[in-house]
Amino acid sequence: DDKILTAIYSSTYREADSTRFFSPLERLIKAVRVVRAKRVEKYAPKGSILDVGCGRGDFPELMASRGWKATGLELDERIKKRKDTGAGPSLLFGRLEDVRFPEASFEAVTMWHVFEHMRDPLWVMKECHRIVKPGGLLVVAVPNVRSLQARLTGKNWFHLDPPFHLYHYSSENVTRLLEGSGFEVLSVKHFSMEYNPYGFLQSIFNSLGFRQNLFYDFLRSKSGRDAKTMLGVGLMMLSMPVVLPLSLALSVVEAAFRRGGTVEVYARRKV
Repeated sequence: DDKILTAIYSSTYREADSTRFFSPLERLIKAVRVVRAKRVEKYAPKGSILDVGCGRGDFPELMASRGWKATGLELDERIKKRKDTGAGPSLLFGRLEDVRFPEASFEAVTMWHVFEHMRDPLWVMKECHRIVKPGGLLVVAVPNVRSLQARLTGKNWFHLDPPFHLYHYSSENVTRLLEGSGFEVLSVKHFSMEYNPYGFLQSIFNSLGFRQNLFYDFLRSKSGRDAKTMLGVGLMMLSMPVVLPLSLALSVVEAAFRRGGTVEVYARRKV
């Protein structure tokens, strides 16, 4: 049912959440987005870029500020409230299958932790091949079901997120999808400062018996902070001097073995 799917997509995209976190975390997120931008610019000439599942529009805004003609596509209805000033990116409401961009429209298309929500991944790959210019770039970032954190924490893995993640991927099957859709894989990144250490952190807390994703929910929402929630968060904070360094160390280890908690795959459309 399209209404159910829209509700799932608009309420659960981790990347697409318009909630603001507390200031130090927001600064970290902004720094990470700059790293993303530089990676895109390493593989694609500056021009038109589409960010699918753009959330509150941070990444298209950043790319527009760096001289790109940026477009963001989002299913969260809050994106409709963003005013188009003409100076920044174009932010559109809808799904990729609804908009139907003209063929060969973009030098780059990015999907940061959105692809796992797509109900027809093969169609999405083919559509991206259609709208990316020959030689253009497609970036697909997804949780890695073959990661060390997924294997160690099982059903408590933060990025498992049922029923909202419709499919789970590894770098290997994303690569096969891309190559079968007319792309050449250029690079696979196994470390993300934004996702991997926190993925381990929350997965460890989940495995210790705290309410599922309690710390994440605490960070992103000021509501529902009852006594039981605050007690759980307090206990997690007491354990943070041990759990946080452990999460960082394990994230480095899994990346070194090319089993990162999330992966970013950079691919070029074959000419």
